[in-house]
Amino acid sequence: MYQASSPKRPEYAGYKDELSKGWMFGRMIDLSDGQWDTFRSHLPAFASLMFLYVAMNWVFRLAVVRRVSSEFLQTPTKVRGFLPTLWFPFLFATVFAIVLSGVSTVFILAITGGNFILAKRFGGRRWAPAVFWVYNMAVLFANEYYKGYEFGRMLQSLAWLDEWRGVLRRWDVTFNITMLRMMSFAMDYHWRVRQEDETSVQQIDALVANPRTEKDRVERSCFAQDYCFANYWAYLLYPPLYLTGPIITFNSFVSQMRYPSPSISVKHTTVYGIRLLASALLMELILHTVYCVAISKWGQWETFSAYEISLFGYMRLSFIWLKLLIIWRFARFWAMADGIDTVENMRRCMSNNYSLQQFWRDWHCSYNKWLVRYVYIPLGGRRTSTWNTFVIFTFVALWHDLTMRLLQWAWIIALLFLPEGLATWYFGKPRWSSKPYFRLLCSLGGTVNIMTMMIANLVGFGDEGVEKMLAKIFSRSGFVFLAVAYAILNMYLQVIFEWREYEYRKEYAAHEASLAQWEMADTAPSAPVARNGSDSPTLTKRQQRSG
Repeated sequence: MYQASSPKRPEYAGYKDELSKGWMFGRMIDLSDGQWDTFRSHLPAFASLMFLYVAMNWVFRLAVVRRVSSEFLQTPTKVRGFLPTLWFPFLFATVFAIVLSGVSTVFILAITGGNFILAKRFGGRRWAPAVFWVYNMAVLFANEYYKGYEFGRMLQSLAWLDEWRGVLRRWDVTFNITMLRMMSFAMDYHWRVRQEDETSVQQIDALVANPRTEKDRVERSCFAQDYCFANYWAYLLYPPLYLTGPIITFNSFVSQMRYPSPSISVKHTTVYGIRLLASALLMELILHTVYCVAISKWGQWETFSAYEISLFGYMRLSFIWLKLLIIWRFARFWAMADGIDTVENMRRCMSNNYSLQQFWRDWHCSYNKWLVRYVYIPLGGRRTSTWNTFVIFTFVALWHDLTMRLLQWAWIIALLFLPEGLATWYFGKPRWSSKPYFRLLCSLGGTVNIMTMMIANLVGFGDEGVEKMLAKIFSRSGFVFLAVAYAILNMYLQVIFEWREYEYRKEYAAHEASLAQWEMADTAPSAPVARNGSDSPTLTKRQQRSG
């Protein structure tokens, strides 16, 4: 790829205008990807903002929050509603939104306020989720259609306000992430109200005060008073995660603000920051040596061999993976420095995948968890997975961008789930899994998976010349290359299988150690039976309504 990107190649003249002046090896750097160029150029400003926010919040907690922390943690029933740990994030987030969006903050406030009113008004009713989904999807379509809205279109006398739309004039471009948080708040509150119909408030609150794992923080409801507008607004606009994510549920966010996560430490955060820096340096090395983005955008593949084209296609996808990893890792590092632990969005390297299901669990992991909690399970989970998957990927495509190209990508991915699921079900039976050649069968199918996943993602996230790229790879001249690549990928997967076995053994050992630790020192109090001043237990809301 380094040789194919050489300035001595005749193709270089066709795309050299897309390159910028570099600082490594006397070579140019490929900054033709707009998203990465914007992030890279604003990285010093983002880093300065991160240090400013973390330092100010740390001082605020020492000066103000620390005074109420003892009562706040030991007797949380006395501190409900607007959490002291969210006072500063609330103020900073409001100023942050105004600087970014200017007068357009009015639109953000109106849209998020509408969602809050709907959640509070209809939360707990059986058909409430449908109302939340209709409202939020309508917001996405309206934002796209009206391009963030303009005051001049509403009233000509207000047109002058459009000159004050802040640093990020198109606030709607990044609002998709906020929409996920809006749905999280609405659904978490809805489930809290539904729980109160089934059990007593005191029993629910007893579980809130004892989160052991991240799963507990996500699945256990907060205190009823925690679902107030101030906490909701601070959650939606939390500065470290506002623009890019990772996505964190409302329940988990408020729980960590009330009970800090033990997984956050200075050592862990520092090591994570070093890994972030290493990833950024790797990206710089790649973009100085391989001009995959500029060549892919140029889209003239006639003089490249099928081997070179395949490498550029692979490197194009690797660039997308690494770009998103760095952006999300920076946001997560910022949140960790502030004491909030979120999901690692890119848990596994793109090249360390052979299963479509595992690939989508590890690519944008926090989004995947959001889809499972708020879409997949409510639609029936595994019982309805055949058509459920198509619904989910249609939403994923529409959520990313309202284009037919992404819809095609989504439906291709959804279709690919079917043969993988059938093959797993059929060949997973003992009559196959006990055979000595079982791993070879798995690698043969896994190699097909890798190739189809690359094609599907090039269609969805590649450039306009992807059709020419694929035509050249699957032509008669590319047959020998494909055959050799297929054989090599089979050997590669045998190594990956053994690596997976090592991971499973490691996870099993950690799980056993964790269980042993809890058995030896389990000091968690049991959930008390709340009393209402008499010998009878406190009634649930459903029992109260029924007399």
